[in-house]
Amino acid sequence: MKSKLFGVLLLIETAALLLTAAVALHYQRVAGEGDARYFLLTAGLTGAVGLLLYNIGNSQKKSNLQIRDTFMVVALSWILFSVFGMLPFLMYGTVDNVTDAFFETMSGFSTTGATVLGNIDQQPHGILFWRSIMQWLGGLGVVVFTLAFIPSVAKGSKKMSLFAAEAPGLSVEKLAPTMGATSRLLWIIYIALTLMCAIAYALGPMNRFDAVCHALTTIATGGFSTHQASIGYFQSNYIEFVCIFFMLLSGINFAMYHFLFNGRFDVIRKNEELRWYLLAILLFTVLFVARFYFAPRLDVITDEQLASHPQTTLDRIRTSLFHVVALLSNTGFQGSNYDYDTWGRLFVIPTVVLMIVGGCAGSTSGGIKMVRVIVLFKYIKKTVYELIHSSSVYNVKVSGQIVDDMALKRVVSFFSLFILLFMVNVVALSAAGMSLEDGAVSFLTCFSNYGPGTGITGPSGTFDGISNFAKWLLSFDMLVGRLEIFTILLLFTRSFWRAK
Repeated sequence: MKSKLFGVLLLIETAALLLTAAVALHYQRVAGEGDARYFLLTAGLTGAVGLLLYNIGNSQKKSNLQIRDTFMVVALSWILFSVFGMLPFLMYGTVDNVTDAFFETMSGFSTTGATVLGNIDQQPHGILFWRSIMQWLGGLGVVVFTLAFIPSVAKGSKKMSLFAAEAPGLSVEKLAPTMGATSRLLWIIYIALTLMCAIAYALGPMNRFDAVCHALTTIATGGFSTHQASIGYFQSNYIEFVCIFFMLLSGINFAMYHFLFNGRFDVIRKNEELRWYLLAILLFTVLFVARFYFAPRLDVITDEQLASHPQTTLDRIRTSLFHVVALLSNTGFQGSNYDYDTWGRLFVIPTVVLMIVGGCAGSTSGGIKMVRVIVLFKYIKKTVYELIHSSSVYNVKVSGQIVDDMALKRVVSFFSLFILLFMVNVVALSAAGMSLEDGAVSFLTCFSNYGPGTGITGPSGTFDGISNFAKWLLSFDMLVGRLEIFTILLLFTRSFWRAK
């Protein structure tokens, strides 16, 4: 069963590579670009391995995937996708080593948006489209795609566990009678949002290719762009507001769109996470606007830093809103006034806070998720209340529903593991030659699947200048952040493999 599922997943990647090859062949004909053959070669190799694994799985005795198998399949499938997906970068010469190729590809599939490329505008259309389609496939996840459209592959297996292993941030509450139907609903919503976003972009000063590529990475909250200057390249208020709107939508639990379509406004109205997500966007936008006004009075700020600030009221509002939504949705796009590194120290802490928190569970955004932050603060409140009133029992409720003790323990354990992982990474990245600040923010941005960091990895830089060890470690952090800590931790737990 595992071989068969791996085979199907690689055949899906083959289909994506063939689609990219078709795009590259078109631009080879009209612009003389020469990357099409590398996508065809990669598609051939990936397809051959996929068919081999599929046939091996078919010839084996039929068996259902157990829970331990689902976690292994999901984790290894992301690594396999990255191994095959990096080949066009190496063959064409976009990068000249395996480390950079794997980093770029893992950043794509995990929707992180961190890049080692400093010459994006010089890349052929095939390479640019491949970077976009990687993020789009990674947004909801290829295993969820398989459950949606090829449910017979995992027939009889624990599909709920398979779904949750790849998308643990997603609510696994069934929106339809089966997990396959639930997965289809999510992908239909995902595709519909992508089409609407592409049309909206194309109505502005974007050509059709840029509109499609940016729609793929906006709805996936990935942040890869076809230009080094990201969204700021277009110097268009319209494009930036369209991007803000769809980044915001992509950070919302996709189940809310299902309830909206079915007129379940009561469910949407009671959703506490959605309220806090929208309130956070409003409050932090006001905070950033205020800081642009008062930064010269509250901080030692140079003329160069002041010149990087937006100057008019509309520009301050647009820049602040774009920055907040890009951070909270973990998309990582940059607008016209993109370089938050030059804004001054007052802007660093709220930037990092938003980067860590991320969007709603059930969205394509990364981060620790808004609902976990809500539960953590309510759990702290519960603990304080019970210390004061020792004979009382205080329940933690989110959206009117009681959060059971097991869920509370998982949230607290998640934050504990997150802090531990943060400390280990900061020490390791510092040993690899990064400063404490750059190492800390680089871990946070990769774990949260945001993209740009600070300093040499900031919005005006790339990850090309860090050591190979740091790139491999941060690639691992991207995977851990995308699949979340427990999915990866279980694979390194001996009792998990011994348990019956």
